[in-house]
Amino acid sequence: MVNDVVRVPDHVKELMEKQGYKFVLNHSAVKPCYWFREALMRGRTCYKNKFFGIATWSCLQMTPAASFCNLQCLYCWRLNASDMPPDFRWKEIPDEVARWDDPEDIAEESIRVHRVLVQGYKGVKVFSERWLREAEVPKHAAISLTGEPMLYPHIGGLVNEYRSRGMTTFIVTNGTLPERLESLEREPTQLYVTVPAYEEGLYKRITRPLIPDAWQRLNRTLELIQSLSAPTVMRITAIKGLNMDKPEEWAKLIEKYEPTYVEPKAYMYVGYSRRRLSRENMPSHAEVREFAEALAERTGYRILSEVPESRVVLLSKLEKPIRFDGR
Repeated sequence: MVNDVVRVPDHVKELMEKQGYKFVLNHSAVKPCYWFREALMRGRTCYKNKFFGIATWSCLQMTPAASFCNLQCLYCWRLNASDMPPDFRWKEIPDEVARWDDPEDIAEESIRVHRVLVQGYKGVKVFSERWLREAEVPKHAAISLTGEPMLYPHIGGLVNEYRSRGMTTFIVTNGTLPERLESLEREPTQLYVTVPAYEEGLYKRITRPLIPDAWQRLNRTLELIQSLSAPTVMRITAIKGLNMDKPEEWAKLIEKYEPTYVEPKAYMYVGYSRRRLSRENMPSHAEVREFAEALAERTGYRILSEVPESRVVLLSKLEKPIRFDGR
């Protein structure tokens, strides 16, 4: 019996294509972020450039699990199955026996699609012709974009394929698949774990998990990050009125798991999250900074940097962030 190939449903694919996603084979996608365009057109770079040295104009943003996730987070900008009428919903967690595309094929095709997108900037006035040339040969893969990338069972192989092409890799995960982390063939350059709550009840309220033990799985992932050689980031999605009121509880979580960095970043009132949260849930940068200062006071982490445009602050026990140059 031939197992079914994991595919993005046609009606979901059509909606995502209208939003600018370019699909790669059966279940992956590429989409340049806002800051990629800003870098090429205006010379403005993203916070990952300021914090970690990632060249915004040489960054390929992709996902190997477009439209698939085991959480239905209130703050997520993507289209969740629960946002759709019952007749248009889809299974967001593919069957374990389903077939996924090969990591080498995904890497090759995602880079090809990215280069096609870069071609669209030729013939128009750009900030730097050198940056435009460098954009055609991406030096960094941000494996995030949409969906939960760790649902892709060959995530370590995908990291290896990008790394073998001279690219750095950042994975952004919701942390609910610790078994993927344990079995990685190759670590990413940096691992982000999104943590939207400091206790289980609040976690379930915010993430609306499709699996019963999501909180326990997240904590297992946080336990594992201490064993990684790669730098790790605890990304706190800061939602005003929901999870910013008890920095002392957040401090306990940070002290327990000791990530390399803690990165409070404001929830942004964009995309489909506007159906679930209000504009008032989006904190200002000043409020995120105040929250970060409260964390610093309680943990021994210090504020290393911040980017008001992105409403994000970086904390660490390091003297300065580890920077990467794309090799």
